[in-house]
Parts: sequence; C-alpha cells; structure tokens
Amino acid sequence: MANLTDFPATLTDLEWLSSHHKAALAADLEIVHTAHDEVALVCSGQQFLCVTPNSLRAFWKQGLGVKVYRANITPDLKVPEEWLKQLPIGVSVGCVKQVTIPAGAYGLLFAEESFSDFLLPGRHAYFDVLPKTKLTICRQSQVIDAKDVVHAIVASAHPVLSAQLNKIETSDQQLAVWWDKNELVHVTSQATPALASSDLKLELISLARAPRAIEDHIVLAMRSNANSAKLLAPHVCNYEVPSEHIGMLYIDGVFHASLKPGFYAYWHGGNRLSLTIIDTRLTTLEITGQEMLTQDKVPLRVNVTAGYKIIDAPLVLASLNDYKDFIYKEIQFALRAAIGSKTLDGLLENKNETDEQILQYVAQKALAQGIEIISLGIKDLILPGEIKTMLGKVVEAEKAAQANVIRRREETAATRSLMNTSRVMEDNPVALRLKELETLEKMTEKIDKISVYGGLESLLKQVAAFKPGSDR
Repeated sequence: MANLTDFPATLTDLEWLSSHHKAALAADLEIVHTAHDEVALVCSGQQFLCVTPNSLRAFWKQGLGVKVYRANITPDLKVPEEWLKQLPIGVSVGCVKQVTIPAGAYGLLFAEESFSDFLLPGRHAYFDVLPKTKLTICRQSQVIDAKDVVHAIVASAHPVLSAQLNKIETSDQQLAVWWDKNELVHVTSQATPALASSDLKLELISLARAPRAIEDHIVLAMRSNANSAKLLAPHVCNYEVPSEHIGMLYIDGVFHASLKPGFYAYWHGGNRLSLTIIDTRLTTLEITGQEMLTQDKVPLRVNVTAGYKIIDAPLVLASLNDYKDFIYKEIQFALRAAIGSKTLDGLLENKNETDEQILQYVAQKALAQGIEIISLGIKDLILPGEIKTMLGKVVEAEKAAQANVIRRREETAATRSLMNTSRVMEDNPVALRLKELETLEKMTEKIDKISVYGGLESLLKQVAAFKPGSDR
C-alpha cells in the first residue's frame, strides 16, 4: 500500500502508470515530467524538491497540496525570481544552489568550462545541473590572470563585464602592477591577459630598458609590506649594502656599477643580476706557523700580523680572483726574502728594520691591485728547543760575565776606600780613637751581658790591644 505522506510519492512502474493511466491518477497525483533542458520546483508546505532535467516524479495532492514551478535552463544558469520567493533564504534544494556574495566581492559562475554569469554582491541562486559547474567568489582586489579563465570570460561577452572588470594584456616588455588604494595587490607578468575590478588602479611597467631601478613608490610598498614584497619577488632583485661596505653589481656576469651603502631594487627583466659586497673597513690578517731558515741556517717559525683596507674595489675584483690569498702569498714571499738575508743575531737585533722591509715590499704590490696595507709586522719568532737552550746558555754566560765584572769593580772600590781610611787614621789619633769606639759599639750590640774589671780605662786599653787569633 502506498504511503500518502511520501514526498515524492514512492510508486513502482511510474513511467508505465503515467503513460497508461495518467487521467485516472490526476485526481490524487501530481506527475512532473521535465524535458532535457527543463527543471521543476515542487513545493508542498515546507517541503521542497527540485526535479532535474529529463526526469519523472509523482507527488500526492492530499494534505497541503502541491505547487509546481517550471523553468528552462538558460546559459547563465539563473534561477527565476519566482522560485527565490518560494525557497528559504540561503537554503539549497537539490540542483538549486543558493549563495550570498559579500560586499567587496563578486562571483564568477562556470559550467562545462564556459563562463556563465557574473554575480554582484547580494543573494543569488543558480542551477547546478551541468557538468563541471563551479562558482568562484573573488575579492574586489583580486586579479584574474589565468589565461584559460580570462579567455573563457571574455569569449562570453557578458554585458556586465565591461562595466565591472577591466581587461588588459601585457606585452613581452611589460608588467602590470595593480593597486587597491595605496596597497599593491597584484603583479601581472609579461605577455599575460588579466581581468580586474574597475575599482583597482593599473600601473604598466616598461621593461624595455631592464635591468633598471624600481620606482620609489614601489620600493616603499615593497619594504613596508611583506605581501607586496612577495608579489614582486619573481620580477625584482633587491640588495642592501651595509655601512662601511661597497657593493659590486654584475649583470649577466659583467661588472655594471659600484653601489654605496644603502638599499637597491631593480626590475631584472629576465637578466641575471648578482652583487658582491666588499668590506672597506680595516681588516686584520693573521699568518701563523711559517717555517723558514735564516742566513746562518737557523730554522725559525714566524707569526705575522697584517692590517689592510680595500681602496679600489672594482680594481680588486677585476684583477684578483681571491684578494685575501694574494695578500697572504705576498707576505710569505716578503718574509722569506727578509729572513733569509739575515743572521739570527741580526734578525733579533733589528726586528723593526725587518718589519719595515716586509711592509715596503707588500705595500707596493698590494697598492697596484687596489689594496692599502696599513700595518705589517712580525709578531712572534719561535726557535726550536735545542736552539732555544743554546741561546739561553749564551745569555746566562753573558750575564755571569757581567756580574763578575761588577763584583770585581765593587771589590776594587772597597779596597780603595779602606786605604784612604787608613791614611786618615794614621795622621789623626782622634779619628782612630773614634773608630775604636765605633767598633766597640758594634761588638757590644751582639753581647747580652758585660762584666768590667779594673775600670773602663783598663777595658779600652785591652780592646785596643786585641788582635784576632790571640788567646786574650
């Protein structure tokens, strides 16, 4: 038994019943048969059903009754306004799709890879009955530059397009920069068609003389907005030269210009740009562990320190593959020549002269290549262990001899002083007596207790008569 509440009615052999008993069923059933280009909307109270093209459906008329709205499918796939009045807002029913385009956006409707309709902000409904039906919602700031999409939209000759979208096609020597107010929102590459909202501002960039510097306002947008920098990245080369440095710009491997400290950006136009940054500050170079022989065949290890500055960067890069290696090797040559022409003693005694000889040689060679040598000198002279021991013994012997000479000189002076004192005492008894008292004072300083017998006069006579080695 059929259920009269079914929506749609569930009947077997509906096609046979419709063809043989249509008149008899008409009182109880609403039979809906759509053509190949026709769609039907069936409403019963709050129930809705969309009958797709070339379909057969039946609906029970009891209860709230049945209303049927028919429409042919047009190329723009639009749903009639009458249907929208019946359907709840925003609710899609079967093949009827409802969508709301927000403010600041628009919709592009495609079916079977062809453009069907342009949807302005507001409520819209379309039939989703054809293969590959697709709705794309675009922001007003969005630019369409996929070639197949642009060609499909333009080929449709939709009447709204000319008023809503601008169409351009860049040449092989052009870029299109799109601005939404003061914000860079898109960059269209060379030889590319594009569609964009008429609210966007278009700026065409010529690449005929590329590579060339980027316009100031575009540089400002690139540096202040990360998204703008990302959009420009495939088309530009930008560099920053730090303070106290110089940049060497090359185009396709050929030197183009010297860049002072600052920020630089170029439209490359397909050319290959590269930048080499040179430090123009004073740079220190350490050369350690250089083994060599003096003129008297003494092996040494030498450490050298040099300070240099780049004063002509283009000349340096044009003439030298590795300027640091050049300085290193020239110092080695100068060092070997200077040390090999001097004995160890001469080297130790005239180190400043050796430094000056090395500096003069290297400075002349470096200046011809655009490098100024500020300072250069031997920092360490390292002797082998056995040579160091021998040299230590020589120094020790020299110091011992010097000490011996000084000791003999002091002894001679002391003897001379004693002789002079004795002559004075010989001619002056008072002075002799004072000396005796001084001697007595020194002796008594080391004696804890003194017992005097016979009086002080007797003691003094005995002390005066005292001789070393006597038994008294």
